[in-house]
Amino acid sequence: MREWIGQFKYRGNEKYGPPLGEMMHRAYQALRHEFTGREYFRFNQSLRNVNLVTCVPVSETRLTERGFNQAQILAEELARRNKLPFLPLLARPQDTGKQSFKTKKERTDTMYNAFSVVPGMTELIKHFVLNAEFQRKMENHKYVTVLLVDDIYTTGSTLQACARVLGEKASEEGIHMTIFCLTLARS
Repeated sequence: MREWIGQFKYRGNEKYGPPLGEMMHRAYQALRHEFTGREYFRFNQSLRNVNLVTCVPVSETRLTERGFNQAQILAEELARRNKLPFLPLLARPQDTGKQSFKTKKERTDTMYNAFSVVPGMTELIKHFVLNAEFQRKMENHKYVTVLLVDDIYTTGSTLQACARVLGEKASEEGIHMTIFCLTLARS
């Protein structure tokens, strides 16, 4: 797995995207199955009702360097295999440097303000997810369940920062957002 991720992420071998996306799809299906028990009813309902898939963004510097966002490729594969919309909801306006060389505290500090939502995030969600019939059923409360995808989980600071920014903006717009995170590997 380490070799495949290295080939994909650092050597630009995009051909690894589909097989790694299939692995993520299977992990997502296993996660949904794991939470089918009665004691996990709330999680089960949310996981069964994921509305969209998004991903951790890379900075323009990293995008230029790599030529692609590996998390986006994985998220798009996962969305396609589950017939869900993929929406890029987050931006990374500044390059935070390579996280692999930082301590947990440095990662947490660096990531705290590293992300923002894309302009028009609420309109994207409303267009693709919150259609009129769905809103009527929810009695004017807007509920959205998002699957946030990244490639590697190390300390969780990246995913926490992304989830915080998404949740805060959704809350400001009157949208109740449940966010699940899924990564390909844990280091």
